[in-house]
Amino acid sequence: MKKRDILITFDYELFLGSRSGSVQKCLLEPTERIISLFDKYQIKNAIFFIDTVYLIRLREQVAIACKKDYELIVSQIRKLKSKGHYIFPHIHPHWLDAVYNDDSNQWSLQNYSKYRFHHTSQKEKEFLFHESINILKEINGVDDLTNQLIGYRAGGWSIQPFSDFKPFFEQYGIISDFSVVPGFKNLSDAQYFDFRNCPNKNIYKFTDNPLIVVENGKFTEYAISKLKITTPLYWLGKIWGKYLWKTGQRSLGDGSGLVIKEVGTNKGKNDLLGSENEEMISIELLTKVKLPYYKKFLVDNDYMHFISHPKMLSLHNISTFENFLKFAKTKFVLQTDFSQMKF
Repeated sequence: MKKRDILITFDYELFLGSRSGSVQKCLLEPTERIISLFDKYQIKNAIFFIDTVYLIRLREQVAIACKKDYELIVSQIRKLKSKGHYIFPHIHPHWLDAVYNDDSNQWSLQNYSKYRFHHTSQKEKEFLFHESINILKEINGVDDLTNQLIGYRAGGWSIQPFSDFKPFFEQYGIISDFSVVPGFKNLSDAQYFDFRNCPNKNIYKFTDNPLIVVENGKFTEYAISKLKITTPLYWLGKIWGKYLWKTGQRSLGDGSGLVIKEVGTNKGKNDLLGSENEEMISIELLTKVKLPYYKKFLVDNDYMHFISHPKMLSLHNISTFENFLKFAKTKFVLQTDFSQMKF
């Protein structure tokens, strides 16, 4: 059988807006369902990008509920690692200004002035990376992560300017990035990235700019895959989405996302995974009407990079993804370990 590279990645995080949602509904329950699915189909080497600044804030709280949440999350992360999955840092700096509500045991992240890593001070940047690496060391029981093929995904895909990140990549041994979505851009008052000039490559080396290929570069970029959305598929997806909503087949997460505004407009956005023309390949965007297109993408391409969020998954998404895995395992030999994928 032919081989296919399938990168399955997750941003392991709560909602980042006015209401974070609960740990049980946004993280624990959907991730356990994914673990069961991976066990069933013998999938290893998925990547979970852990929202480390949330864990830093959670650990410093005195509330008993926070201590319990922290313990449950740590237990699940260790379980993921024990099953052969990667655990890497994912930094959302505006957690520094998040406000905890004792009554609801949830957080408000409405102050997003520090959403971009670029908008933090040098001292804050150093703190964010140092503490993020240390907390993963503590959770994973690893004294030295510098030889662990450490990867990174920027919060909100905002990896630009890379000069903000490069010193910390070098300091902490981060050699792989998973932030770039070829052709996508978002210039907002929170997120800020422009990948329109991305190389026409799935995996490539770079040194100073994740959009410029350097043959023997210091770092490796693993581009997120995207699916072309035809007009009929777009409207069929809309209709099917309304049906799923009305029948209660919604995401398991119970929080509220951040609504941001595009620069120079009053237009609000809270979902950058999809558009009328193309969308990132993602489990939470995968429905029965899109399943044939996902299968065709795998047939036509030898590399497929999923980006997903446990908080956004519905039971329909998970069951449809299982259908996709059945197809993939039947038709191809799958390589799911990013470190073994060839250029």
